[in-house]
Amino acid sequence: MLDFESRNVPASVALAGMIGLAKAAFEGLFGVLGIAVASSVDDSFGTGALIFGIVYAIASILLLRGSRFGYYLTVALSTLGLVGSVVYMFSSKGTVFGGTLLIALLNALVLYLLVGRKSVRDFFGLGAGANP
Repeated sequence: MLDFESRNVPASVALAGMIGLAKAAFEGLFGVLGIAVASSVDDSFGTGALIFGIVYAIASILLLRGSRFGYYLTVALSTLGLVGSVVYMFSSKGTVFGGTLLIALLNALVLYLLVGRKSVRDFFGLGAGANP
């Protein structure tokens, strides 16, 4: 069980981790659907989405536990997700564009919460006075 109060986890880290777990479940579900029922996409897309979702879930759990590796992995996966969704937005239209925009905004929010907040950098020992 994740006990936020005993470790003084900043609200930004907790929120980023919860968004990450929700995104992981969402992308894992898309991966399973891509493998099982979508004839319009290749099985490798579904497998890739499922693996991405599993790795994102692991990174989010590590992030919530205060792991610096989880921090770096979540930042890297959110950056990859943001870049991928922005690129995909240019080739999508209609409701797919809306879904892609939502994913891009969630990735940007996670990046802001993790990289743009001083309390998060201090929590992971990345602040100005930290000893790496």
